[in-house]
Amino acid sequence: MRLLLFVPLFLAPGALASCSTSPAVRSPLRERLAVAANSEVEDATRACLTEGGFKVDPIAELVNGARVVNGSKEKDLVKVYISPSDVKPRVSGGPDYSDPFWKCLGSQLGGKRAPPPES
Repeated sequence: MRLLLFVPLFLAPGALASCSTSPAVRSPLRERLAVAANSEVEDATRACLTEGGFKVDPIAELVNGARVVNGSKEKDLVKVYISPSDVKPRVSGGPDYSDPFWKCLGSQLGGKRAPPPES
């Protein structure tokens, strides 16, 4: 009987963590990422990491089809994965979801519009 009392305590942190969603899958960032070219997303990622005080590696890695931008600040190391536009979420990893990086990324990509349909 005592074992059943402790099970919810172990499951609760995992359940709460799974409720948190990446800012990259929420509006308006999701739509802005959908219409941006990979190079635009990478440039915006670098700019926002730099603005946040991170030292950004000059060369991105390629891991399983995603470009990986690495940044470091004091003891914090972050990896931002930029996937092709058909992958959701398009951007993953990176700083905590509450970090100003995510808001910066949205504003950096804010002026992007969907391209007009070809005639």
